[in-house]
Amino acid sequence: MDASPKDNGQVRSACTECQRRKQKCNRQWPCNHCQKRKVADRCHFSQTVAASAERAPSSGSRKRNRHRDEQPDSSSDDDDAQDFAAIGYGGAHFFTNLEVQTEKKPKPPAKQHYMAASNCHQLERALQVLPPRTTTDSLVQNFLSRVNYHYYIIYPPAFLQEYREWWMARFASQPLGLQWTCLLLMVCACSTQYTDPDFKRKLEMELGEPIYNLSNKYHNAARELHSVIPISSNHILNVQHLLHSSYWYKSEARFVESWHALSTAIREAQALGIHQDQLAGSISEFDFEMRRRLWCVLDAWDWQISALLSRPKLIDRSECKVSLPALTLESYSPSPLLHMKLQSQVIGELASRFGSPREVTSPAQIDQYTRVIIDWMQGFPSVYSLQNPDTSIDSKYTWVTLHRHYLHTMAYSMLLDPIRAYMARRMTVNSPPNDLRIRDEGITYTMKLMSALSSFFEFLYPRDARFHWALFSIFDTAAVLCSVILHDEDRCISRRQEIIMAIESARSMLARLAAETRTAKTSYEILSKLAKRIENPYMPPKLSGNHHKRARATEESLTPPFIQHFDLSVGSSDVGSTDDFDTYSASPVGSGGAAQSIASASPAYGSGFAEVSAGYSMPNTLTPAYDTYDATYSIPPATQALPDNVLMPAPPNPYMPPTPRESYAQLSIDGFSEEQLGDLAALWNYQSLDLNFVPSQNV
Repeated sequence: MDASPKDNGQVRSACTECQRRKQKCNRQWPCNHCQKRKVADRCHFSQTVAASAERAPSSGSRKRNRHRDEQPDSSSDDDDAQDFAAIGYGGAHFFTNLEVQTEKKPKPPAKQHYMAASNCHQLERALQVLPPRTTTDSLVQNFLSRVNYHYYIIYPPAFLQEYREWWMARFASQPLGLQWTCLLLMVCACSTQYTDPDFKRKLEMELGEPIYNLSNKYHNAARELHSVIPISSNHILNVQHLLHSSYWYKSEARFVESWHALSTAIREAQALGIHQDQLAGSISEFDFEMRRRLWCVLDAWDWQISALLSRPKLIDRSECKVSLPALTLESYSPSPLLHMKLQSQVIGELASRFGSPREVTSPAQIDQYTRVIIDWMQGFPSVYSLQNPDTSIDSKYTWVTLHRHYLHTMAYSMLLDPIRAYMARRMTVNSPPNDLRIRDEGITYTMKLMSALSSFFEFLYPRDARFHWALFSIFDTAAVLCSVILHDEDRCISRRQEIIMAIESARSMLARLAAETRTAKTSYEILSKLAKRIENPYMPPKLSGNHHKRARATEESLTPPFIQHFDLSVGSSDVGSTDDFDTYSASPVGSGGAAQSIASASPAYGSGFAEVSAGYSMPNTLTPAYDTYDATYSIPPATQALPDNVLMPAPPNPYMPPTPRESYAQLSIDGFSEEQLGDLAALWNYQSLDLNFVPSQNV
């Protein structure tokens, strides 16, 4: 879309903005002046024509035109087609396939559905829910300077122009576009989820309600108003509104609802023909670019959320024929949408070669799958590079740091998708060599992922504690490592202590989040129980009640015991290699969490969001930590496995009461029912990790 007019043999005049301002236009889209002034949405060119096509038609063509004029009128056929479309039959239905079609017809341009507040009770209620103009301005500004940079679904210059026009229409008591009003409500709902303490306090004082209630009110008002819009009124604003609804649910850790909202957004986009460039019709270059940008986000989210929930993909990629966005709207590099474009790029390649990750099962397939992702990772731009990224623009474009963390964690998560099954198998030194190799590679990638998540957590916490994808990944990655330890029957894993320290680092991060969200609290409790089932020298042993009484008399109330702070070298600094190691922040719970210090509450990304993550090195020789009880810890020796119907005898320092193996059939996981798991039950695929297995080394 950003090609020069010479490339296609067409002649372009200057864009309408340059003509109006009497400036010299470079005749590319977006042109140099519109891009610099951040008005790429207004950069329009008149109809381009080929220079050779301007000549008068030949006599032969005049005869052909006369012959076409004499053909019978086909308007009746068109009317019949419109009648079929009115009752729900689309272009792929068998009625329309009775005649051969050489190409699909472009979709007609979408139009907003306008109504006056006096004629629509839902719109009237929505306007009552919206805060006053000054408060709404603050919410919009908070959204555009901070929240929008998470995925960059909205192009700010165009949105602000429409925002001003919407308020002018409202003050003039004119009919309002329902689609745009829904989007504004959803922007306010998402903005209130990510507020700094001062802004949160100001909103609650001005509006007289807790911030959580305000966010729910805006979201519910948008959903109610959306129900009024006729089903046939498809619009790109509907796709943006539904995408933000899915984003809102993700921030509330309600991933199942997020998946359903995403499904509705995808169907809306398909109804508009966004999934096929040929269905765009005669639209401006800006609208073309926005369609591609939205489909890029839809494509990436479909892969991400479906994999997270172990659900089928919503998009049939065999029907998709859409190019990646050009990302030329912005006058700077990288574009805030580049991280999504990179992800969509590799997803398209993986889908075409392997289908779903669950279909990648054999060692040969896993090797090919891994090679595709590693090649993709090594092709990251310098600002997102895995090794020594270019951070020179981080202070100017502070959202680059967020996208760098996002890409790194997403890349390692995608590497693990087909390997997880091997990490949940019982293995010994006599297991197939390929199985052991893949498991060991999975451990390396998992440790690298934990290192990336540790840095991501320090960047997000505490201000973006609702960025639940990264926070859930901390728990899920630690659970995978627990599964590896539990299934290591003869203790053949050489990096056992590193894995235990990584689990403890995850537990420490979740402990800091436990007071922020209910999902984090549940995740912390479950991971703590899992940690007790492995030989973890960093978990305080159970002692008699007298010891606890003496400890409480000398310690501060509810203060965790002090434990020496360590760093751990984990993972490989070179993807696919196990020779060199990266460092990640790690500290046992009780030390206040991994990488305890945070510089300050982070401002909006548009005004200097500082990266505060930092790693440090850990001694090669690990010394078991002790708490204030002065109790020593000894690792119980490995013994032979007992039959399934025999109680597991208590170890010298028991971590959990002896439990018959068959009793796990009545439990979801380690004593937690699905009701206790709450939202985590639908989100976490714990069955695939076989965590109910009790290993022989705990005997």
